[in-house]
Amino acid sequence: MRDVYIPASETFVIEDSSGVLGFYSLLDNQLAALFVDPAHQGNGFGKQLLDHAKCLRNELSLAVYKENTPSVGFYTSQGFKRVKEQIDEQTGHAEFLMCYPG
Repeated sequence: MRDVYIPASETFVIEDSSGVLGFYSLLDNQLAALFVDPAHQGNGFGKQLLDHAKCLRNELSLAVYKENTPSVGFYTSQGFKRVKEQIDEQTGHAEFLMCYPG
């Protein structure tokens, strides 16, 4: 992620006076990363970041590990639909390909 996707992506950061609260990276229409500092999760920052991405792109896609049920639930609540289940070739873990709009 750090060495491949982020350098080739557009990255946007949300911060306050204490520092970085979270960020997301877009690679074309792919949401390559979305992270919120665990100390600040549950405060709406992930939704704010995702809303910003939706303003920049009419369509978004992402891959999320199937076992990461909190993230799957978050993306579903934000209008993403599961398109297919696949295996991440690098890790061997099952993941969902999700798209917005669904």
